Parts: sequence; structure tokens; C-alpha cells
Amino acid sequence: MKKIFLITLLGLGIISSGCKKLVDEKPLSDGTLDNFYKNRFDAEAGMAGMYGGFQRVMIGEKQFFNRYTYWGDARADNFERFKTYSKNADNEMHFNTLTANNEWADWSPLYQVIGRANLLIKKLPEVNSYTQPGSANELPAATLKSYMAECYAMRAMSYFYIARVWGGAPIRTEPYVSIYDDPEQARDSEEKVLNQVISDLTMAYNTMAKGATAKVFYISEAAVCAMMADVYMWKKDYPNAIIWSKRLFAAKGPTGKVYNAAGASATGSGGAATDLQPTATWKDMFVNPASSIEAIWNIHWDYAANGCACMAGISTSPNNTPYRISEEVFTSWSLSTTDIRVKQTFDINTKTRDRTWKWYPGVYTPGLLGAYTYTGTFGATLNVLLPMYRLADQYLLYAEALNQTGDKFNAVRYLNLVHMRAGLPGYTPDQFPTPKDLETAILQERKLELFGEGKRWFDLVRTDRVAEFMDPILITRQIEQGATPSGWGTDKRKYYWPINRNVLNSNNLLVQNQPYTE
Repeated sequence: MKKIFLITLLGLGIISSGCKKLVDEKPLSDGTLDNFYKNRFDAEAGMAGMYGGFQRVMIGEKQFFNRYTYWGDARADNFERFKTYSKNADNEMHFNTLTANNEWADWSPLYQVIGRANLLIKKLPEVNSYTQPGSANELPAATLKSYMAECYAMRAMSYFYIARVWGGAPIRTEPYVSIYDDPEQARDSEEKVLNQVISDLTMAYNTMAKGATAKVFYISEAAVCAMMADVYMWKKDYPNAIIWSKRLFAAKGPTGKVYNAAGASATGSGGAATDLQPTATWKDMFVNPASSIEAIWNIHWDYAANGCACMAGISTSPNNTPYRISEEVFTSWSLSTTDIRVKQTFDINTKTRDRTWKWYPGVYTPGLLGAYTYTGTFGATLNVLLPMYRLADQYLLYAEALNQTGDKFNAVRYLNLVHMRAGLPGYTPDQFPTPKDLETAILQERKLELFGEGKRWFDLVRTDRVAEFMDPILITRQIEQGATPSGWGTDKRKYYWPINRNVLNSNNLLVQNQPYTE
């Protein structure tokens, strides 16, 4: 997305759209809207604004504001607070005591992205009514179709986050452009939100050109398929997840390679080590995804345009991070002498557990007594190219779906593609007496392979294994704090976040998630 983010976002205020009170945005004036979306360049600026908005939602408007991590990882077992530097919001995640005052409980930034997508969906088809055919101002038909598909998919991605983090929420598919529009709206059910996600992704897929080489920093055919498979896995609709996984396999990656042509027909077929990024260049997926056969969709955070990514727990920063790698993961994974991922993921020599360098290029040289040195570029002035989806992620979801539909043999085969790529010995089906045993192995593989990629919390919620994994961890934390060791508890409503108090105060029709208080 390097190119699109270098475009001057003169229209960020212009192209922002959404419900006034719902997302705390000002409506567009008639004059502003009348003077915009009149040519291809306006359309490009609008698309940049939409992608830029989502990028900032995930990585943050300021230091240590990476919702990518806080929503997808921080409540799980890969990370924990850094007590010396943590704030109240970090402590709440650490102890599972979330409140409506938590700053990451605010869904407004996602609704801002939705508002921008809504406005683009409405206005892009009108652009060429103001241009002369064949002129430089004209928006080509193929480009218009691609932009529309990307807008539907971005809206879907934003609502998918909302559904997973908060459950039910107001659904708005029209831009808020007039002060006379009703700004207040009640929540729709989580089921309706997910149905909207599926509807938008279906529209995106049907609109998008098939068989084109993906552009890794934009939403592509493969990205739409990956999202859809993810949504159906969340819904525990495994047959549909398999269908969309196979559609992904038939799509092309950023290098022009079909992801897994042999697995695009018969369920469970295909899948080879050559479909994944080679072991020797595993890190290329993060430092140079445009050249990776495995990459599907990455966020491009350009330091020159946006400043330091400075993400708590998962990127470098001039200051000390309030969140860091958990002691359990740091200790146990650091002991591995064969897993090629660990030394390329974080610095096992730094006992403060605050150096994650997965996103940065470098060379690792073994030293004495198991230590090693890192030679390369690691600093706050670098670009960060975070993956939203990549093929190993999808292979492991596919393995999970195959396991749930009784195909243990092929589930193990797809699990092994990722496991053995990491330099580890393969599993055999007889190692897993029950589907839950195999699911545990798949979750463990996802925990390590996708470390820091915003997946772990959603994995535990999706498989309904939050309490199993987090109860002993929370009990230990509570004992260390001198609190009653109550653990996670049995209230699954706490899988969801509370709605931020400012959001509730802005919309009188909203109702707080229980058991949280307003």
C-alpha cells in the first residue's frame, strides 16, 4: 500500500463519514460533498483515506495504541503487562477486569472506516458522470469494479472485528451526510452483523476480477476468500469455511503463483511445502511480503509518511512498552533448538521480554551458551508491514475445519506443512486419539507461527477454550497480586469487551454488554 499512502490525503475530513453520535464524527456539508468525487484523482484520495483509516485503527494514532494487538492478542497467553510501565487499561486486560473506561473498548475508529467505505460505495459510481470519456480524469471501469469490491470488503472486515470484539452493534450501510439524519441507532444482533459481513464479502467476491495477481497491500480476491473462511470458522460453519479455503487456493498471490491449485478441487487434496514460503526465507513474509508466495494481505506502515509504528509488545519504540511477551512463551519457546521461528520472532537474550523483531530484517549468529547475536536493522524509523492474512494462517484454519468434519488424515497433513516448515518433526494421525487432541496441536501451531499477528485471542474464543488456557494464568496473576484466586470464571459474556463509556453517552439507544456496568 506504499503507493496509496503517499497520496496526499487532502480529503480525510472530506471523506470521513459515519453516524454523527455513533462514531463521534461531524457530518459532511453539502458544499464539500458537491465539490468532491468528480474525477479519478478524487476516487484515489478516497480509497487512500479508507485504507489509511484502517491502517491507523490497527497500528494506532499514537504510540502504544495498536488495536491489532490489544483486540487480537493481549487478552490471551502470548503477552502480559509490563508492570513497571503498564497503565490502567493494560492492567484491566492482564487481570480480565475490563471496564467501560478502557480506551480500547471504543469502536468509533472502526465506524469511521465503515463511514468512509459507505461514502465510497455511494459516490464512486457517480464519478464518471462528471468526466469526459477517455480523459485522464475518467475512472476506468475495471478500476471502479476493483475499488467497489475493496470497499465492500473493508466494510466487512471492520464489522467482523466489531462482531468478534463486542458482539452485536448498529449496522449502518449508508453514509451520514446530513445533519437531518438520525444519529442514534440501536444495536443489531451479532448474527445480523455477521450476516452483513457475509453479504458484503459476497458482493466483493462477485465484483472482483478473478485470477489476477494480488497486490499485497490491497484487498485482493485471495484476501476476500481468507476473510470469508475466517468468518465461517467463527460461525463454526466448517463446510462453508472449506469451500472458501479452496477458493483461496485457486487465487493468485503477489508473485503471480496460484496458492494451492492442487487443493482447489477435492476437499483435503493438494498442499505441498512449495506452496509456502521456504524455511530459509521465512522472514520474507514480514519484511518483504510483495515477494512472498505466501502473503495474502499486509498493512503497509510507512515510517516516512506516518512516523514510528511503536506498537506495544510487538515493535520497537523509543520508550518502554507497557505490554510484553509472556514469561511462559518466552521461557518455553526459547528452549527450542530446532524451531527456526523463535530466534526470528523475538530476542531470547533480553530477559525483559520486550524485543519483538519479527517485522525487521536481520541475520542471526549463534554464540556461546545458546546465546546469539542479531545483525541487521532494528529501530523505530523502519516501515512495518503487518500481515492481516497469509497462507500458513489459512492452512491451519483449513486443518481445523477438516478436523471438525472428520478428516483427521488431511487435517494432520495441512498441520504438518506449517509445523515441518519450522524445522520440526512431523506428526502422525495416531498421535491424536480425539478431535480435541488434534485441535490442541493446531492451536499450539497457530500460537507460535502467528505470534504477534493478532490471532491468538480470537482462536481461543472461536474454539471456546478461553477458560481452559487462561484460568491457570489468571490464578497465578491474582495470587501474585495478593487478590482472591478466582481465575477466569464461568461467565462467557466476558469474552466480549464492554462498550466504551463515551460511545454509550453519544448514543442513547445503545445498551452495555453484560455483565459490565455503564
